[in-house]
Amino acid sequence: MNAGWIVFGICVVFVIGAAIPLLKDLGRDQTARPPRRETLRDWRNQK
Repeated sequence: MNAGWIVFGICVVFVIGAAIPLLKDLGRDQTARPPRRETLRDWRNQK
């Protein structure tokens, strides 16, 4: 039974660690982000 608690604890730590970056973005203003730069160009249609 002790191994079951260890596995459960690892799962909880993994889920909380994955949720922390998502929760940090909730408090920020989503409209304040700068526009994304174009990283790939279609060189076939350039004149």
